[in-house]
Amino acid sequence: MQMKAVYFNSHGNPEVLKYGDVEEPKLNKGDAIIEIKYSSINRLDLLIRRGYPGINIPLPHIPGVDIYGKVIDIDDNNEINPGDYVVANTVYGCGNCDFCLSGKENMCYTWKMIGFHINGSHAEFVKVPSKTLLKVKGDGEKLGVSPLSLSVAWNAMVTVGKVKRDDFVLIYGGSGGVGTFAIQVAKLFKAKSIVTTRSDEKAKILRSIGADYVINSSDEDILNKIMEITDRKGVDIIIDYIVNPTMQVSLDAAKINGKIIVFGFLGGNMFPINWQKFYLKNLRIYGIHNASKLELKNAIKYVENNEIEPYISKTLRLEEVIDGHRIMENNEIIGKLLVKID
Repeated sequence: MQMKAVYFNSHGNPEVLKYGDVEEPKLNKGDAIIEIKYSSINRLDLLIRRGYPGINIPLPHIPGVDIYGKVIDIDDNNEINPGDYVVANTVYGCGNCDFCLSGKENMCYTWKMIGFHINGSHAEFVKVPSKTLLKVKGDGEKLGVSPLSLSVAWNAMVTVGKVKRDDFVLIYGGSGGVGTFAIQVAKLFKAKSIVTTRSDEKAKILRSIGADYVINSSDEDILNKIMEITDRKGVDIIIDYIVNPTMQVSLDAAKINGKIIVFGFLGGNMFPINWQKFYLKNLRIYGIHNASKLELKNAIKYVENNEIEPYISKTLRLEEVIDGHRIMENNEIIGKLLVKID
């Protein structure tokens, strides 16, 4: 049987993406077949399409990390049955190592990711390990754009950052998927978010989402503004996926005993650090990638209950995913790009 999908046979610019017929996935032991209703486009999809440094991606490849859909067939999961609507945690592990056994499969030595190591959700059907699935209820559009961005924001803010009332949280590039979720997670815990952007238009929307302070880095000095907002004490938690040159600002902007949490390197992954400033301020720098299924479970309930509202700037059909890659590469969106699959 054939299905419609977006796929690529070689790495490169958005033009390598193709839309057409491919073979439907077949159920194997420990897997589930999901009929996809909604997905989204993440920056990670762009990195995978270009070729991710150090990790081989099997070709031809179907991208797409986020999953919301209906279970068609399933093996080896007592909690989920055909007909259930589910999301999938984006990452999974071996199931046997100490990390997996303690519920931290994103730290597994042999972790794998949907849409990365295996075919993803930009297709009518996808096959995933059944252990990744969570049964959900509520708005499919909101749930479909949430798994990766929301769970990373939760991991950074709650699990690692241990955000609490009255903390100041600095979120670089707050108009992205993780940033727009992180603003709302900060609000849940009654923390105060300071968000950077380079657009007055985006700044207005970020305030409407719940950002307490927005710094337009095109015409304001980030560090001076942060010191003004925090009465020169600095921020408790910094969320960063840019790294270079933001890390230099972070060392100055962080409060004594503050946390800097890194989950990407859009600005480049090599840079010098002022180690004297780092240790004299008792700072902590954490690296995270993805999140555990438990973190997704804890976070997604707020979307189900409409306490976190994903900001969806545009809805695309499956055949328009190539346009979505171009839109994201040009930084023409705020929040999430929804992919609707009929």
